[in-house]
Amino acid sequence: MTHTPAISIIVRTYNRPRRLRECLHSLSQQTWRDFETLVVNDAGDDVESLLSQELGTLPFRYLRNPENRGRTACLNIGVEAARGEYIGFLDDDDIVYPVHLQTLMEAARPQRRPVVYTDVLNVTYQPGPRTGEWIREKEQLVYSFDFDADNFLLANYIPIHCLAIRRDCFDRVGPFDESLTILEDWEFLIRLSRSFPFLHIPKITGEYRRRDDNSNIRESEAYPVNEQIIKRRYRNERDALFDKIFKRTFQQQREIRQQTFHAQMLMQQIHHLQGQLAQARSDAARPRNAPGAQQGEPSA
Repeated sequence: MTHTPAISIIVRTYNRPRRLRECLHSLSQQTWRDFETLVVNDAGDDVESLLSQELGTLPFRYLRNPENRGRTACLNIGVEAARGEYIGFLDDDDIVYPVHLQTLMEAARPQRRPVVYTDVLNVTYQPGPRTGEWIREKEQLVYSFDFDADNFLLANYIPIHCLAIRRDCFDRVGPFDESLTILEDWEFLIRLSRSFPFLHIPKITGEYRRRDDNSNIRESEAYPVNEQIIKRRYRNERDALFDKIFKRTFQQQREIRQQTFHAQMLMQQIHHLQGQLAQARSDAARPRNAPGAQQGEPSA
């Protein structure tokens, strides 16, 4: 009987063997060992040997597309092949810390929560001026937000490799939309958030790494087009949400104006009382034998 792992991790890759090695090494260091790794190679150079080198005896499978199908199709290929109770994701240029899977699974499995997610650091690399080697330049905690389904209509605030999604959730909401060449995770999370609650675990368990080396130039060029497609697709919900936000913001601004007015009136009263107090102190400090007070006194 085939063992059902607690979680399947889908790693999509395309011609970045050095970064893939770091990615797989981070999986090999996990304190939670009940998982399988599915590497989906999108018709790139063969990297099967890296899996056994880095993952050793950990369960893994290698799926190599005969032709390039795109990043979104790789996700669906991995989900279809996954055996785990939960499914997670990790791109070949990112890493997770040793406690990543343990943090997710200990939060998800006891109550079979549909979706759980952690936080990751956004790390920027720049090439060194002398050697050209990538240097870690900046770290930022960009995304660390509790779940709010409506917020997905504004933007995606959960990087894909923060997530663990229960396998049967895909049966309800469907696969990733392969017509989207980028931002496919955002559109999927909009649908997912309308059917299931997410649990946020505010703990940093990995890194989203950014290198401006034009390796993803096609995806970058497609960004504004895909963003508009998603916004149009959810236009009615977005319009309703923005209207709600506008009303709430308008009410908050009105309350702030009222509070500011009351504060100004209070300051005026304070200044008036301070003036009265200063005058009273001045009167009290005036000598009683001032020249005007001596005119009625008898001469010696």
